[in-house]
Amino acid sequence: MEQLSPSEIIKFRAECYKVSDGAGVYSLYSVKSDLRKLFQADDFANHFRMLTKNAEHTGLVIVAENIKGSLAEVKYIEHISENSELITYYSKTVLTREQNTWKILKEKRELPKLS
Repeated sequence: MEQLSPSEIIKFRAECYKVSDGAGVYSLYSVKSDLRKLFQADDFANHFRMLTKNAEHTGLVIVAENIKGSLAEVKYIEHISENSELITYYSKTVLTREQNTWKILKEKRELPKLS
């Protein structure tokens, strides 16, 4: 199987979100990530289902990908429709190499500032 780039990991996570695949999302995270420290796989799948019950992933634009050794950073814009309202997030995700595969280590998501 071909290895996914850091940007492709972010795109794959969006696809998992679209089909409510919490187990698929969970599998993309590093064992060192806060998400994996807080949740077991089954617990996260249930949590994800509840978290996304009234939401739909409506778009993703990768802005930049930087790779330095075993770490990578992906900056992107993500659109989520939640309760019939479109929300745009500016996000940055740090990934790490684990067993020759990119895994999500940590994330930062910001809402745009309203003027």
